[in-house]
Amino acid sequence: MSTVQFVHCRDCAELFRPSPLDRAPEFRLTEDGVVAEVRDDCMAFLTRHARHVLETLRATGTPPAYTGPVSDPMTSTTWEVSNGDQSCLVQSWRTSLSEPLRYRIVPGRLIADPVSVEIASDEIRADVDRALYPGTAPDRKLDAFVARFKAVAWDLDPATLEIVYDLSGDPTLSVAKLPAWARERLAASAREIFDRADAGRIVARLSDTLGDPEAFTVLLRQGVRVE
Repeated sequence: MSTVQFVHCRDCAELFRPSPLDRAPEFRLTEDGVVAEVRDDCMAFLTRHARHVLETLRATGTPPAYTGPVSDPMTSTTWEVSNGDQSCLVQSWRTSLSEPLRYRIVPGRLIADPVSVEIASDEIRADVDRALYPGTAPDRKLDAFVARFKAVAWDLDPATLEIVYDLSGDPTLSVAKLPAWARERLAASAREIFDRADAGRIVARLSDTLGDPEAFTVLLRQGVRVE
């Protein structure tokens, strides 16, 4: 179940997102030194709207949509949420780095596109180079191996792949491991394309993929759009 939820005041159309940091003290510098001011943001919101109609909105299973990298504090996030009966969208935004995130309800719904597999050809070539280091492989052999890699990748079922990590620079992309059968097919291809010594090094690196999340991986793209 998603941990993203909001308290919505139906009378004022205000939103509050509860967080473990709601009770974090606020430190102020005074003439007597640093003073910690106790605060409880969630209780302050509930007290302010005590006589109003409140409801809890919880994120649905649809992935959120972003306007930029997750690491960028100015990136706006849109979640699809539900009160149990109806669904709507909640969007975060801020106009400057000096202000906290604010939230508002916006019309529409989120549409998650089918997950697709993408191949970073330069990364695959680099993986082969690292396996052969300090040797190098001719471009024709590298091109042939990349072509075989792509042929294997097109047979992958994105839903069955194990995600290693998400890319912070692009929230629509994740890095995923190759399953054992795919590594075996690539090992066979390496033996056909490269000489015995080089093929052995590449096969060894393919076998170590589980211990090296950066080696011989694919990209999974999950596009989400507001409709």
